Amino acid sequence: MTDSAAFPRVVACMPAWNAAAFVSPVLESLAAQTYPALSVLISVDACEDGTAELCEAFAARHANVRVVRQPQRLGWVENSNTLLRMADGDFVFFAFHDDPLRPDYVSKLAAALQRSPGAVLAFSDVDTNQGRYCYDVLDGVRDPYARARHILRGDGEWWVPNRGLMRASAAKAAGGLRRHLAGEFSADWPWLLRLALMGEFVRVPDALLHKNFRPTGLSTTWNKGFSRRVGVQLGLLRAIQSSALPPGQKLRLHAGRIWRGVQEERWRLQSRLGRAGA
Repeated sequence: MTDSAAFPRVVACMPAWNAAAFVSPVLESLAAQTYPALSVLISVDACEDGTAELCEAFAARHANVRVVRQPQRLGWVENSNTLLRMADGDFVFFAFHDDPLRPDYVSKLAAALQRSPGAVLAFSDVDTNQGRYCYDVLDGVRDPYARARHILRGDGEWWVPNRGLMRASAAKAAGGLRRHLAGEFSADWPWLLRLALMGEFVRVPDALLHKNFRPTGLSTTWNKGFSRRVGVQLGLLRAIQSSALPPGQKLRLHAGRIWRGVQEERWRLQSRLGRAGA
């Protein structure tokens, strides 16, 4: 029998909401994990579709699972932060309610973090219903300024590392996810930036989970208008300003992100004008 006490404790944090139609495969994928020192925390945001009942029935069959019902709607940011505050482990990860995991997800990512003491996060590639997503932009990047430049540019699929395993100490030191002027829209972007400024990201070049892009999912239905995009940019700049980087590096990162944002808006305008003239 494997002695689980010899392994770092890992906590899966599932912020669940209106997930009754698709959460069961994710729950079963958590139960199938080969890692011996795993516990599961589920926070069901206020909803009436049966999500809480499904999760509680699952917890009744698995001693390492705990479910908390939120009496009032928190939103995905505060629901996620509630889980981070509750998590009592060495490593944590967000087990998103519609993203099933491979059985070796935790074991492979935990091993990657243990091999890399300077890393704060280990993540894998992601299979989706739209193809495979790979974020290799930060491979081998040890300098925090260089990591920040890449993330600020939005190079590649920047959101992929948020499906990874984090050191709990780093996640808590980063202060959790934060709403900004755009509300919860892309709140994981400044969050990942803060983590990257604290330590390296290690990529495991294997697809250890599957993300479902659903027509009714947040990433699909969010209003991505101009004011929201500006709100995200301000959130990124705030993360840089609060970092421990030297003032000169902060200034260069601020200028680069502002210039990039102006260019992105220019490209959008040109694209709209091109479609209108077609």
